[in-house]
Amino acid sequence: MKKFAKFLTAVVLLALLSAFGTLAYASEAVTEERYVGAPAYSPRANEVINFTSRAVSLENYTAGKCPTYSRITGQPNSCGAVAGAEIVAFYDKYFPNLIPDWTSHYTNGNYRIQDRVYVPALLSELYTLMRTNVDDVGVSENDFKNGLKTYVNNHGCDIEYQSAKTLLGALNFDACRNAIDNNKVIALLVSAGELYSVSPHEGYDIITPTTIAGSHIMVAYGYMQLKYYNTNGLFRTDTYLIVATGLDAVTIGMYKIDAKNLNSAYIINIS
Repeated sequence: MKKFAKFLTAVVLLALLSAFGTLAYASEAVTEERYVGAPAYSPRANEVINFTSRAVSLENYTAGKCPTYSRITGQPNSCGAVAGAEIVAFYDKYFPNLIPDWTSHYTNGNYRIQDRVYVPALLSELYTLMRTNVDDVGVSENDFKNGLKTYVNNHGCDIEYQSAKTLLGALNFDACRNAIDNNKVIALLVSAGELYSVSPHEGYDIITPTTIAGSHIMVAYGYMQLKYYNTNGLFRTDTYLIVATGLDAVTIGMYKIDAKNLNSAYIINIS
């Protein structure tokens, strides 16, 4: 009987060890999502919203309020570096040493377009610091955050990442709105999903979707809320963040705050 008990104990231990080994192997097999700056395309027809009246109930957005950069030749899968460069250039207005010997904005506060010397140099440095394409294509979330932090620290400033998601995983619009109203930007790390543009007309709006074909990093710097009314009253509310997309074809887009493809969102605090 004692031999059987020892045998049974050994079998149980072996089973547990096997199970834990399988779990450990499975855990090691899980790879962190990579952000590659996938191409964008329009996969479906525009949406037409007919209304008797439309109201812009919330808005903080002006053209030129954020840098809009794009990748450069020889740097594939570089959405992390592009988003990082936009963030650095945005805060260069408040901390001029972030981009030595160059000013990212005009005297009226609007940001300069991508030049041929300083922005490419910034992109290249961030591309390296973020270890782009080192472990796999693109960057991981940690690559992006750590590389940007290293750059900012190397230029005499500090950076903090404040999550802009709720405990349930949704985008915290109130936190984003407060950040934008206080001259901050938000890094959005998304899986494949959609951006929008709104073309206003008398009595109707045309909503044009643009699909991002893979995981991507963007920078939110504005917001807008549109409310649509018909004879029965309010029938639709669309709330967007305005983003610098980092894409080649569409540099500015509108990201719905209730989108399901959001992985992470960070309010950027540089001091």
